[in-house]
Amino acid sequence: MNEDGQEETLLVTFIQLLITSRIDGNALSGKIPDLIGNWTKIVRLDMQGISMDGPIPSTIAQLKDLTELRISYLNGSSMKFPNLQELKMLNTLILRNCLITGPIPDYIGELSDLKIL
Repeated sequence: MNEDGQEETLLVTFIQLLITSRIDGNALSGKIPDLIGNWTKIVRLDMQGISMDGPIPSTIAQLKDLTELRISYLNGSSMKFPNLQELKMLNTLILRNCLITGPIPDYIGELSDLKIL
C-alpha cells in the first residue's frame, strides 16, 4: 500500500471513531456527504451556521448512537423530514431553517429520550 493509501485508511478509521463533531460557523460549503453514515460511533453532531447544501442524507439513519443532532441553515431545495426513526437515543433534535416541508412524523413522539425539539 502506498503512503496515500495509508493516509486515506487512517483518515477513514479516525472518522469512524469520532464521538463528537461540531462543524459550526465555518466556511464549509457543498452538499452534506452521504459518508456521514459511516460515523457510527458519533453521539453528537452539530452543523450550525454553515453554508452546506441539503438535503440531509438518508445515511444519517445509520447513526444509532446519536444523542444530539443539531443542523441549521441549509441551502438548496426543500426536503421532507429526514428518517430518524431508528435514532432511539436522541435527546436533542434541532433542525432549524433546513427547508423541511410537511408534518413532523408521529414516531418523533415515541422517542422516549427526546427532551429538546
